[in-house]
Amino acid sequence: MLSERDFNTLDSLTCNTEVHLQLLTPTSNIRLRSRLIGVDPGRAVILAHGNDKAWRGASAFITDKQSVIVRVVSSDEQDANILAFRSNIHQVISVVGRWLVIRYPGELQTVSLRQHSRIPINISASLIRIDSDEILSTGYLRDISIKGGAFVSEALASANIDSQYRLKMNFDGEEKSIAITIKNQQELDPSSRLAQYGFTLDAELEQNEHLVQQIILLHLNQ
Repeated sequence: MLSERDFNTLDSLTCNTEVHLQLLTPTSNIRLRSRLIGVDPGRAVILAHGNDKAWRGASAFITDKQSVIVRVVSSDEQDANILAFRSNIHQVISVVGRWLVIRYPGELQTVSLRQHSRIPINISASLIRIDSDEILSTGYLRDISIKGGAFVSEALASANIDSQYRLKMNFDGEEKSIAITIKNQQELDPSSRLAQYGFTLDAELEQNEHLVQQIILLHLNQ
C-alpha cells in the first residue's frame, strides 16, 4: 500500500536526477534517458527533452497524450528507492526550453534498494575468475540485494565455496564487473544440469548500492 511518504519522495527529487523514460507505442517500447527538471506536486513531473540519436528517432511518438512509464532512482542518507509510474505526456514545451510535462501519477510503485530481502530479477551475467578475464560460466542473476544474490548457470566442477570470483554484466553496451564470494551451491534440476550459486557482494556498500540500482533498472527496462 502506498504511503504519503512515497509521493513525498517523488516530490522532493532533486533537479538533474537521471530518469529512464519508456514510450508505450503500438509496435514497440521505446526507451530513452532523460533528467529531471522539477516536480510540481500533485500536478506534473517535468523532464528534459533530449537531443541524441535515440530521441530523434522517437520524435514521432513524443506527443501530447502519449503513454509513458517513468523510472527514477531516489537516493539519500535515509533511504534509496526506485520509483516507477505510468502516465502520459501532457505537453511538449519548446519555448523556454525543451521539456516534457508528464501528468502527475495517481499510483506509484517503489522498490527499496536497502532492504535485506532479495529482489527477483532475470539479468544475463557471466562468472569469471577473480584474477583474469577467463569466463567460467554464463547464466543469469536470479535475485539481488545490496548484500548479495543468486547466480544460475550450468553446474561448475571448479566452483569453490567461500572463494572469490567476479560477476560480469552488460549495461547498454558497457561491461561492468564486481567481486563476489560464492557461499553455497544448490542443484536446481538434474536433467538440465543447472545449479544456483548464492553469493555475497564484496565491494564497499556505496558501490554495491550503485550496482544494484543499475541491475534493477536494467531488469525493469527489459
